[in-house]
Amino acid sequence: MATRTLTRCYRFPDVDFEPDLRLLVWKDKSETSLTQHESRLLEVLCYCAGEVISAEPLYEKAFSQIDPYEDASGQHYDINAIFHSLTDKLNRDGKLAIPIEVLPHYGFRVPLPDKTCRTVHQNQLKPSLPAPEEDVPPPYEETPTEKIVKYSVWHKISVAILTLAGVAMIVASTF
Repeated sequence: MATRTLTRCYRFPDVDFEPDLRLLVWKDKSETSLTQHESRLLEVLCYCAGEVISAEPLYEKAFSQIDPYEDASGQHYDINAIFHSLTDKLNRDGKLAIPIEVLPHYGFRVPLPDKTCRTVHQNQLKPSLPAPEEDVPPPYEETPTEKIVKYSVWHKISVAILTLAGVAMIVASTF
């Protein structure tokens, strides 16, 4: 079975970069997945393609608020390590598919993509394998709160009294 996804795409001569899926799609249709940090870094570089972007603004745009539900104030990312792993993944036949130019004392630059577009990405779903025995979660046990709600007569009486009090307040407020 295949799923289709509409994604943004930066098309370069040898590879398509799809930041929404964190994928490099090569011309032979093979795919290389990127980490979230590699994808964000490459996305910022592609967004500013043709321009020189210094390390500080690049870092701020790529890594400020990666996860909106997470406090990232204390997190620091090693941009050199991320660049190293990214260039390893971009290397094909001894050549970088998306050349990242380093301009000492100025910053970084990637060339303009051939095309920036939206593309329909087709995923082939592979059948999932059954989970190994040790990964089976333990049987579900009710929490003490769930036991009180389900089985306590006093809880049921207090809920009924609160409901009646609420109805009485509504009735009294209409007169």
